[in-house]
Amino acid sequence: MGDLDIGWAVPTAFPETGWSRALIDEHLEQARGEIPAWDDPEQTRLGFAMAAPHPEAVRVLGDWSALNTNNVGTHTRFGEGKAGTRRLEKEALAVLAGLYRGGALDGHLTGGASEATLAALRIARNLLRADGHQVRVITSDLCHASVGKAAEILDLDLVRLPAGPTWTLTREQVRHAAQEAMTAGITGIIVVATAGYYNSGFADPVDEIAADLRDLAFQHSGQAGCFLHVDAAHGGFVFPFTAPDLPFDFRSPGVHSMAVDPHKAGLMPYACGALLVRKGLLEHVTRIDPHTRIPDETVLGSRPGATAAALWATLHTLGRSGYTALTTLCLEHRDQLAAAVRAADPEALLVPAPHAPVLSAAFSHPGGRLPPELCDRYRLVPLSLPDPHAGGGTRLFYHFYASASLTDPQIAAFAGHLAAATTQARATALDGNGSGSGSGSGSGSGSGRSITSEVVADTRTHTDCFRHFVVHPEGRRDPQVPGYSFHTFAHRRATGEQMQDIRWGQAQAGGDLWVYAPDLKNPFANELMGVRTEGYFLEVLDLHQQQLSLVGAIHATMLLPGSLRVLLNFAADGTFRSAEYKALGEHGADELQIFLDAITAKIGKDAAGFLRPHSDDYSFSIDTSAEIRVRRTDGAAAPVVQTARHNADVLLPRRRHLRREQFRRFPNRFFDTELDIEAGRTWTGTAYLAELLAPTSIGTVLAARSATAGLCTVDGRISDSGLHLALTTLSEPRTDAVELAAPFDLGRHLHGTLPRLDVRDPDQLGVEQVIDFAENVHEVFMRDGLPADLVIAGAGR
Repeated sequence: MGDLDIGWAVPTAFPETGWSRALIDEHLEQARGEIPAWDDPEQTRLGFAMAAPHPEAVRVLGDWSALNTNNVGTHTRFGEGKAGTRRLEKEALAVLAGLYRGGALDGHLTGGASEATLAALRIARNLLRADGHQVRVITSDLCHASVGKAAEILDLDLVRLPAGPTWTLTREQVRHAAQEAMTAGITGIIVVATAGYYNSGFADPVDEIAADLRDLAFQHSGQAGCFLHVDAAHGGFVFPFTAPDLPFDFRSPGVHSMAVDPHKAGLMPYACGALLVRKGLLEHVTRIDPHTRIPDETVLGSRPGATAAALWATLHTLGRSGYTALTTLCLEHRDQLAAAVRAADPEALLVPAPHAPVLSAAFSHPGGRLPPELCDRYRLVPLSLPDPHAGGGTRLFYHFYASASLTDPQIAAFAGHLAAATTQARATALDGNGSGSGSGSGSGSGSGRSITSEVVADTRTHTDCFRHFVVHPEGRRDPQVPGYSFHTFAHRRATGEQMQDIRWGQAQAGGDLWVYAPDLKNPFANELMGVRTEGYFLEVLDLHQQQLSLVGAIHATMLLPGSLRVLLNFAADGTFRSAEYKALGEHGADELQIFLDAITAKIGKDAAGFLRPHSDDYSFSIDTSAEIRVRRTDGAAAPVVQTARHNADVLLPRRRHLRREQFRRFPNRFFDTELDIEAGRTWTGTAYLAELLAPTSIGTVLAARSATAGLCTVDGRISDSGLHLALTTLSEPRTDAVELAAPFDLGRHLHGTLPRLDVRDPDQLGVEQVIDFAENVHEVFMRDGLPADLVIAGAGR
């Protein structure tokens, strides 16, 4: 259950005293054990350009970190960088200037090529705007994400040119885009070319692009300005040693700046990048610190001198011969990876990068997607790219990096795992994507149907339960098994375990009664079994899902008129756990959750399940604007706020959920504001929310984004009989306050009146037992579950 244990985002108390060395070492060793070693054959980083740092770089970085020198500013000008780590930075950059045929260059070390690209585009923007140009950035849609990020930060217009079958920019594309910009009155042109695309290893024709831009600047002298930046994060420590004649660098006069990443193929520890620029350009970003009078052209300001010492040592330890030997070995490993792919899939399309240790492969089975387990093991990320042989079509390609850390045993292990994965993928495709349907059995009439039926499809519209869509694969369903993760879900369609349903008979309240499960012949063995009528649906979880569920083992949803929905949750022994009364809005719901001795108000709660990109992995997200928990304790203590967390400002816009790519663990939870209030069970009186909040960091006014009232203030009171909240909209036109109110005794009343069904051993259950229980739950709830003093945002009651 580690996904849950470390999935929360809550503050941690600052340690009052220092920990012992033994305790610190124990904690650090645990974290170290969670990181695969570079020679680990089971977890190899084939999908990312990463390598183990050189031992000399690690040694020097550790030794020099104790000096804690600050290399603030730049040190490449005449008379600067005269001593210590600043001299070492100047000397290291001079070595790189020689490597990249640049003559005398300026520059500085950065945290990576992303920062270097930001710094370069800042220079280009300032110098072009200083000449009165409106500025546009032109690049490939396959460029590194840092280009778009830099354009956003610098508020620059960005045009991404589509990649063709060569996967690179062409001089014709760039020339046309630049002329198009000038026609539109945009006369400041920044082009970002790539020498070693992260997703392919290919390089743009930098020399051709540089020549065309230079011609354009000459033709429109005084009316146009052109700046060419080269992102050589990956290729900067590859091409000089595998293809010395490749003109990607400063040998072209039209190249103005370059970003490189010594922490990739340069074998430096993170974080080490470098920016190199032509002389006379840094002055466009020079700023004088008003306090120290130190001039600075960098983005970060303070920078570690130890990194400069480690880079200097690594460059001089390896030299050209050392890097050449390493990159040659990487190319050999790339070819071994290609042989492994070819052996696993003889019909795969292989595209090795010229002069770079990167292999792109499109697999021949339908869809071309590899199993998520393999992608997790090798950190593989698919990308849709133009098919070099299809004349305009696209295919799904995986890219594989052969780093200096890759070993022969790792390649052999990968070959075996890939062969098994492609065999599995082909078998699944031959089986019709694993889809299938079954027939039900039992005393009911009718035959089993697949999930395409209206019965289960309609159930989906009323639930956030992702179990209808996904399932853990066989052998990975038990959360007690080591290595279990929420992120091993597969789509039911791909496993052949889609929902089946069968009409069982007539419901007590009228209409048809249906039973559904992934396998109606064994209904309690695959995550859930459900009963559906016009008025409710109830689901019993299997043993594994009972261990995972945060809210119980049985869930019953009451389908009431209007926008009111009620979810009843029962523990595995059948006892009532909670009732969730939801007033549905356009996005999510405002709800009251009723427990035996507590009421929790959730304002603006929005729950959703998301398929993570490029995989069958699913994640679950719960986004709540305000959560107010009122717990009743023994005694007569007056209400008091135990916890008040103000996590986000609701007056500022934000996304309701993270982007799909950001989901890492289950569940993802976010709260704008959290309140935890305790009150004695025998206390009498009335306490007002504003008075309770006054001493806290929230203050007297609590704002929230309600599902029913929009942006609103939350006021209310706690009495000895219950909780009452009023949501007053801040938007125009103003309307009456939306109310949420419930009595404290409702939870105990439901606990005493609702029927029970022990499901701790689902294998011993019968379908008829569950149906009888479901029907009784619905009957009792409709009689006792909607008291007159319950108010849910005007929904229903």
